[in-house]
Amino acid sequence: MNQIMRWLAPESVAGFLARLFFLMALVTAANVTFATAFGDHEDHAAWYYVLHAAVVGGPFIVFFLTVSVFQMRLQRHFWQLSRKDALTAINNRRSFFALTNEVRAQNDTGVLMMLDADRFKRINDTHGHQAGDNCLKTIAYTLERSTRQTDILGRLGGEEFAIYLPDTSASLALAIGERLTIPITFLVDETQSLSVTMSIGAVVSQPDLTIDQLLAQADRALYRAKQNGRAQMVFDQVPTQTPNHLVQMNHATPASTSQ
Repeated sequence: MNQIMRWLAPESVAGFLARLFFLMALVTAANVTFATAFGDHEDHAAWYYVLHAAVVGGPFIVFFLTVSVFQMRLQRHFWQLSRKDALTAINNRRSFFALTNEVRAQNDTGVLMMLDADRFKRINDTHGHQAGDNCLKTIAYTLERSTRQTDILGRLGGEEFAIYLPDTSASLALAIGERLTIPITFLVDETQSLSVTMSIGAVVSQPDLTIDQLLAQADRALYRAKQNGRAQMVFDQVPTQTPNHLVQMNHATPASTSQ
């Protein structure tokens, strides 16, 4: 089908005219063949016109519908590519922003989380980029399994991810974040595996702030999580009605995460 589509898309006026005359010749040949086979019925019987449409026009209609289906599938494929991250198959940055803005326009109660893989550069430098790719894909899979269907997950770039938890309190976000800071095991190759942890910065959504401003606040909290020892979740500001001892959660980092 790709070859046919390339043939149908002339690159010049001459190519367009050549294809036009070729297709007109096909239609003419089909009409002549039909007239020769069935004759010319002067009584204009209904069956004659139905048969003429089926024999002459049928193949062209089938071809047109086939091309239309192919184009629809191709458009759907490109639409998915434009919204999904090529490596992890989750929302890319642009799609994450768009979906989050849509949800916040309906209900701004929620929590934005920014996540970063701890010591990811060391994984790439020590074990190669294939190991790094496996790590990122496993992280994305784990994040999808650990969040709800209503949550919006995206890869911002590199080893940075983001999650928007709509209609979510700070205490519930902390419970979700606690699961996400547990070490994630991924395969380096067929015989070796490592684990990686995630540091998380979070911020409670505020109606007067844009998604970019919320991400900036979450990034500040993420920086503090890194400075405080990694593998933990930190809010940019202490959420109201949230016990102070829940604002920050730490997990011991196993030896394998230092790779």
